[in-house]
Amino acid sequence: MLQTDWVVKAEFQIEAIRKAAENGLQALKNDYPNWPYNDARRAAVMRLASILFFPVVSLYVMRMHMHDPDWWEQYAPGSGVDMANHGRDAFDRGVKGRLIVELLGNLEHSFRLILNQLDPTNTDWKFQKICQSLLRPSHPRLDKIPAEWEPTLQLLRLMRNTVHNSWTHCPENGKNATVIFKGKSYEFIVEKPLDFVSWDLLGDITRSVLQIVV
Repeated sequence: MLQTDWVVKAEFQIEAIRKAAENGLQALKNDYPNWPYNDARRAAVMRLASILFFPVVSLYVMRMHMHDPDWWEQYAPGSGVDMANHGRDAFDRGVKGRLIVELLGNLEHSFRLILNQLDPTNTDWKFQKICQSLLRPSHPRLDKIPAEWEPTLQLLRLMRNTVHNSWTHCPENGKNATVIFKGKSYEFIVEKPLDFVSWDLLGDITRSVLQIVV
């Protein structure tokens, strides 16, 4: 049997954030009953709760089934023991990658819609420019600027880009990058794979994303 402690912790951590997103959505409905169903501010929270359903279920499957070589034996008779670690690790990495991409995709889509509503003349299309325009510290477009939005989005953007490059940092400018998030330094080295994407980190990022969209 494979160790499942980290899977249990990750599952309940992401599920707690998913429930918090659902509660945040209900609070928005109560506080702003006249917002239409497809309002970008409301939809961002609604999509976040939906996005988190997949990793929660995936972690449940890892906890209940993928720790057991006999379960893998049903998939690959004669190779279950050999495949157990590799198979679960590959599945886990795929779930993490999907979460990273969908978290940023939700923010990018929502921010673009909000900015276009506030400024119909907006021509920015790169996500970094959209964030800078929408969340600028001087003459802000929003009544409340989310705390720590910049390191959260910078880290998430770089992680998403590396996922799109087979988990290897291959930036257009050819330079290494460093992000300080929650007091810790995360290094992105050119042509090197990421080695720090844990469920603890993804939990911290997801909580920060929730604080940004609520």
